[in-house]
Amino acid sequence: MGASGLRGFYASGSDLGEMVNRAVSYQTAQRVYARQQANPATTGRPQDMRSRSDTWVMQSDSLVPVADTIDRPLFVRALFRSAGRDEDARLNSRNDRIDLGLIYAPSSNSFVSVGIAGELTQADIYYVAGETTGTAWGPRIDAGLVLGPVWAVGIRADYLAFDGDNEVSVMTGAGQLNITRDVEYERRYLQMDAIARFGQTTLPWLPDGSVLKWTSSFRHLHIRNEPATNNLGQAVTEPFGERNRLSVINTGLNLSYPLSDDGRWSVFGDVALDYELETNMNFPVDDRTAVTLSSGIVRQLARGKRMHLQYDRYQHSRGTRSRNNLSLIATIDF
Repeated sequence: MGASGLRGFYASGSDLGEMVNRAVSYQTAQRVYARQQANPATTGRPQDMRSRSDTWVMQSDSLVPVADTIDRPLFVRALFRSAGRDEDARLNSRNDRIDLGLIYAPSSNSFVSVGIAGELTQADIYYVAGETTGTAWGPRIDAGLVLGPVWAVGIRADYLAFDGDNEVSVMTGAGQLNITRDVEYERRYLQMDAIARFGQTTLPWLPDGSVLKWTSSFRHLHIRNEPATNNLGQAVTEPFGERNRLSVINTGLNLSYPLSDDGRWSVFGDVALDYELETNMNFPVDDRTAVTLSSGIVRQLARGKRMHLQYDRYQHSRGTRSRNNLSLIATIDF
């Protein structure tokens, strides 16, 4: 899995994280814009809306052997992930996630994994005095296949059902009014990747020990919101209705380079381009092309054990949305 790039594909949550962050950016921008339009003194235009956010991620992911001495080995997978997001004057949130699963190798060139995931989300809303909290649970399925010394493909399907509460405080002539409601939605995520890895044996001009990786990906996020009524008996309308959709294609190059002869330390750089194929969340922010620039440093602790620190910059072409992200990831397989 490691040599083919499938271990990294299996461990990474950054792709889903970016899709969810985009959805939150678009939903928040639409809510803020709608509030501005409700104020007669506001003359803001849709094209003037911007989303600027900073995020962080800390993650530990491990495979523990259950039966690794047989031809078709079985492992237990455990992932713990904490992530935070801050959008100035709009939203501050945190999401903690746990994944537990079984990974099975039908052959030396393939794996299948089935598991369950849970998330705890807390969000402080700044543009109104409010907060949202809740939990989500659901299944996750992954599979990967090595097609040869260069190519591999992977697929991920993720489903979560969220159940939480929202409370907003508003000032009225009679004093403070607390408005509460239940928040329920279903989130579906699908990702399919094609991965090519090239070393010096394939590309002789590469520096010693370096690896060039090319990845192309299709990602789809679908959110279905349940109808809700607040404690005042009013029906609640979500920014983009009952169903929110976002489909993205992505392609990028990653180059890693060793800093030491023993390979314990290395650095990498990554550049990727993506385009939103289809979405119903493109108002007031409508900026479908984005570039991601990433760099990081890796410490190889032992075979199957590594840590890396990574910085990512997500920049949309029209400048209406950007995100800075810092990640500390530990992959510790036993």
